[in-house]
Amino acid sequence: MGARPVSARGSALERFERLGSDAPRGEYFEALRAAVAEHYLAEPGNPYRESGRSSGAARWEETRRCIAEAVDRDGHFMDVGCANGLLLETLARWCLDKGISITPYGLDFVPELVSLARARHPAQRDSFEVANAWDWEPRRRYDYVRISIEIVPAADRAELVRRVQARAVADAGRLIVCHYRSGGEAAVDVAAWLSEIGQRVAGAARAPGVELAWIDHERREREVCPSK
Repeated sequence: MGARPVSARGSALERFERLGSDAPRGEYFEALRAAVAEHYLAEPGNPYRESGRSSGAARWEETRRCIAEAVDRDGHFMDVGCANGLLLETLARWCLDKGISITPYGLDFVPELVSLARARHPAQRDSFEVANAWDWEPRRRYDYVRISIEIVPAADRAELVRRVQARAVADAGRLIVCHYRSGGEAAVDVAAWLSEIGQRVAGAARAPGVELAWIDHERREREVCPSK
């Protein structure tokens, strides 16, 4: 699954918006995939548009660098909805500024975007996959996983967090939950929302148009065979 389109209007986006969030999930995700592909691929060669923005490097850093605040040690970083892989590329540089190294992984449900991400990260091309986050079965667990809750209807957001946390986050790993304002949707205080659904928030950050907070995954108890 990729991020929702945040600007411009096109036929696929208009169809998606007419569909509404109460549509059957299969129909909803197919319409969203078409809208994302139409918007993100509208300017070939523009890396910001291919990652959901069209306002250039300064605005990109202003609205994305805050994610580096959630990264406090070396680790494997999975970007759910990675688009063309630009976030992972720039995030790695911002983390290096703090002396931290991350290994990039990504998934998106638009195959053309995953191809662009693989080309951007040739040494890690096998670490990028085509999948929908809703029913994704990860091949491994990651020290960091980033998701955006606006990629599913509001009624499914809590379940998305629980699924990704349970399936993809490593022992003592961190789930980074973002919300980007798009269209007429109001800002979501992600830290407060996570607390409301029973999650323990470890930290939070914000930038113009984006709220994020993170959850630290507790170490799983190992099964111990009872002594006889």
